[in-house]
Amino acid sequence: MYIAFHGSLDNLKSIGTNNLIKEGAKIAVTPEDIITNYAFLHKVNEFNNKIEVEDDIEDEYKPIYNAIRKDAMDLNDIAKQTKLTLSEVISKLTMLELEGKVKKVAGNKYKKL
Repeated sequence: MYIAFHGSLDNLKSIGTNNLIKEGAKIAVTPEDIITNYAFLHKVNEFNNKIEVEDDIEDEYKPIYNAIRKDAMDLNDIAKQTKLTLSEVISKLTMLELEGKVKKVAGNKYKKL
């Protein structure tokens, strides 16, 4: 099943997505449309009705990911908390960043996305 955002009928760049819709793809106009159709990507927190992305993180990266608190966390603090070398932390954070799980911010700090 495909989900597509419709495009302007007079724009040649919209031909692909409009054809997907024509062939039966579901149309998406809000983020909720995508989340509803791909239930495996999320879970709904019943207490505050927030949509949370289900993190599919490999076991070797979990200690680092779990060490990062709500606010951005310093690279050295992550290393201290996980008891890993700085080079191990940097390489694993790089992989988490490439996977879109964390983001590097100012001051060699990282935060969860």
